[in-house]
This record gives sequence, C-alpha cells and structure tokens, in this order.
Amino acid sequence: MTGRKRGRTAVLVGLGAVVLVVVAVAVAGLGSSGGASAGRPSIATAEPEIAMERDASTSSGEASGSAAVPDAPAQGVPVGGVQRALVRTAQLTVEVEDPAGAARQARTAAAGAGGFVTEEQSGDTGSWLVLRVPADALDRLMADIAAFGHVAARSTQTLDATEEVVDLDARVASQQASVARIRALLAEAESIGDVVAIESELATREAELDSLTRRLEMLRDQVALSTLTVDLRAPGGPQVTDPPAPGFLDGLASGWEGLRAIGSVAAAAVGFLVPFLPALAVLGGIAWLVRRAVRRRRVSGDGPVADGET
Repeated sequence: MTGRKRGRTAVLVGLGAVVLVVVAVAVAGLGSSGGASAGRPSIATAEPEIAMERDASTSSGEASGSAAVPDAPAQGVPVGGVQRALVRTAQLTVEVEDPAGAARQARTAAAGAGGFVTEEQSGDTGSWLVLRVPADALDRLMADIAAFGHVAARSTQTLDATEEVVDLDARVASQQASVARIRALLAEAESIGDVVAIESELATREAELDSLTRRLEMLRDQVALSTLTVDLRAPGGPQVTDPPAPGFLDGLASGWEGLRAIGSVAAAAVGFLVPFLPALAVLGGIAWLVRRAVRRRRVSGDGPVADGET
C-alpha cells in the first residue's frame, strides 16, 4: 500500500509540473506577440492616427489662416509687419512716327529693366506688345516708353494680394509638416494593409501640397513681375471711339439684311429639293398606278358575288 501511494504521488507531481510548464510557455508566447504587435503600427492603429493627422492638418490650416489676419482686418489692408504683396498691371498707348522702331526700343528697354516680352504683334499701322518687368521697374519703364512719342492713353491697376500670400504660405507650411508626419508613419509600417492605407493618404496629401505650392508660385510670380501692355500707333491711326447709337435707318438696314438672309436660305432650300423632283414624280406615278390597279381588282372581284346573290 505504501508503495502504491508513493507511485500515485509521483505521478501527480509529474502532471503538475507538466501543467506548470505549459502555462509558462503560453504566457511567454502571449507576452512576446503583444510586445511585437505593440512595436509596429497595425491597420487598427494607423487609421486612427491618419484620421487624427487629417483633423490636425485641417485645423492647423484654418488656424494659420485666421492667425495670419488677426482681428479680421478690412480687405486689402496690410497685415501687421508683413510686407505688402501687390499685383500691378498697366496699359500704355503711344503715338510714334515709326511703330516698328519704337517696338525695338521697347524690347531693349524691357530687357534693360530685367524684363522680357511675352507677346508681340506688328502691322502697317502699329505694334502691340505685352511686357513682364520687375515690379519696382514698372514706373521707370512706362516713363521711358512714353518718351518715344505722344501718350494717347495710360492706365494702371494695383491688386493687394497680401492676405492671400500669407494664407497660402501658412497652408503650404502646414501641409509640408503633415506630409512629413505621414511619411514617418509609412516608414514604421510593416504589414501590407498598413502600407496601402498610409500610401493612399500620403498621395492625397502630396497632391494637395503640390496644388497649394503651384498657386503660391503663380501668385508670387505675379507680385514679382508686373505686366505692361504697350500699344504703339502711327499718328492718325485708327482711334477707338464709342459707336453711335442705332437709329431708324440702321434698323431698316438690319431688317433688309435679315430679309435677304431669309430669302437666301429659302432659295438654297428650293435649289436643294429641285434635283429630287423628277424622282419624286416617278415614285408618285408608280404609287398612283398601283393604287388604281388594286381598286380595279376589288371592283372586278365584287361583281360576280353580287350577281349570284341576286
């Protein structure tokens, strides 16, 4: 009996040891898998981070826009100590003895001022040019070209784009930081699902950043380079005048032209249909003959039936 009890005790002790070993291995496996999953972003954790990043980017963009213009100043008023961004355009019409020679002088003057010619048209009565010059050289260039002859017309326009430039600057900076954070998340991603989700969001952010950057570059180009349209005319050339108000004779002439137009259209339609008249006549004659033959057959078929009944 004593031997049997000792054997049972040994068996129970061995089973207990095996259970303890199995439990220890399971706990160690769970701990390692939890640590590994905590060490890399999963799709469940990456998507909330991306959503939070999107909200942060939007709110920062709005905050930067509102912070760029404190206390909502009036439209066109410079903001704080920020340098004003002015978009300037001008038009100049000059009567000159030699329009072609004046056009060459205008190109030379624009190049000397650091500008260039974007469009040019020349004719017998004058030349027309569109110049892009640095904003600080616009007035000096207009004075130089005006000295070529007699100034017939002159106008300038100025648009204050300070607020838009400040807003785009802030939005570009915010979007750049957002793209950098998304790239950091992509560098830490390990699973395919995480990579696909983060790359899609990164492509969207980069497209928005490119759009904002292009808008800012175009606006800065308009601020840095002013546009001057120059019209060089020979003396006594065509002048732009307001047309006289239409009267009775003008209305009568317009009505007559309209009647002639309607007559021309009607004549063209008749001329188009005339070649088809012979063919239509032949088809009509054939249709009339067929219809007549059908009627005769019906009459001849009904005659005997009527006699039998009588």
